Amino acid sequence: MKFNRFQELDMMRGFAACWVLGVHFWYFNVLPPLFGYSNFFEYAKVVGPASTLAKFFPLPFNSVGNLVFDLLNIFFLLGYQGVHLFFILSGFGLAYSRILKPDDNWLNFMRKKFFRLYPTYWILLAVCFIIPRLRADLFFGYFDWWSFWRSLIILDKAIPFSWFMFPLIQFYLFFFLIFKFLQKFSIRQFIYTSFFIKVTYTFLVLTLGFNLFTPILGDLGYPGYLAISRLFEFCLGMAMAKVYASNPTLLINFLTRRFTIAIAIILNFLGIMGSFKFSNQIKLFGVILPFGLSFYDAFIGFGIFVIVFNVCRILINFSDLITRFLTWISRISYELYLTQFIALIVVPQFFTVVVRGEPSLLTASRSLLLYVLMMEICIVNAFLLQWLTNSIANQVKLAIGMFIPDLK
Repeated sequence: MKFNRFQELDMMRGFAACWVLGVHFWYFNVLPPLFGYSNFFEYAKVVGPASTLAKFFPLPFNSVGNLVFDLLNIFFLLGYQGVHLFFILSGFGLAYSRILKPDDNWLNFMRKKFFRLYPTYWILLAVCFIIPRLRADLFFGYFDWWSFWRSLIILDKAIPFSWFMFPLIQFYLFFFLIFKFLQKFSIRQFIYTSFFIKVTYTFLVLTLGFNLFTPILGDLGYPGYLAISRLFEFCLGMAMAKVYASNPTLLINFLTRRFTIAIAIILNFLGIMGSFKFSNQIKLFGVILPFGLSFYDAFIGFGIFVIVFNVCRILINFSDLITRFLTWISRISYELYLTQFIALIVVPQFFTVVVRGEPSLLTASRSLLLYVLMMEICIVNAFLLQWLTNSIANQVKLAIGMFIPDLK
């Protein structure tokens, strides 16, 4: 049985894309110059990852402008949670597509999915390869040729902010196996098992990295790029797809229950606390035990999904314009993720983001306007990339179809 599109999920995907673009804009274009740093990497070395609540409130509450800026700061700094939405939605979409076509050949099913993912990535990677000088600027100096060649097989991020491709591709490769477990076990067993595997793996890798072998952590202290570190979120999406396919009302009623919303808010808060230093500097016999980072993203994933889902349901009844916009953005969300770095370079080249000593309300207002401008640039780039990818893909399919009719 095939149901209509899950409109809330389309809106969530669009919102996640806008939110992730926002956190990168805020981190790269607003906060460094505001605090006197020349670029993000200089700022990150000094400030480091989220460690205290004070990072969310950089300005004192002694004026309306400071309060407005701090509220914007909280919203944009939490934009990384959009990535958690993206993994859950990816798990839902992939599983639901498979459930609707159970008799489809696995090879044919995965070929269609990879054709959607890989060509777009490679085309943009080629742009970074063709324009050496532009590439050097776009990567903020954080690039070498070894990174580029590894990126050809999705093992490094020669395209800025493309790290999510690594676990996503890995999920695609092993999806047939994960889907078998989804069919074999109950929903509860499937979710609990994925949570246990994810937490155990992350804890062991982080413990090893913090105490013995730092390079295993990857960039900025994250436990590498193996998909297993995102397993719970992806499997949570798959589990919800299974429930929705059998009884859509059951899933919607669960996500909209007051008890579920309350638990989601609590888990999201605990997840944020789990990313702070005090949750990851617990020592036992001289060994650092990163408990917080072992579970924080799983808690945030469930929490933010429920919260944003209910917000989107409200928006559907409140504003048709916002509903249409987020649904529209969801259609180019993948391309937005891959092309956002272009706007992050263009905006500060032609516009002043922060003026030292000016009123904070003016800085907040200018930042919002420039964020809107960044979104417009990203949307144009995303549509161009999507059009180019589709054009090339159609030509390739036609050419291959002449020899293998099944691929048309």
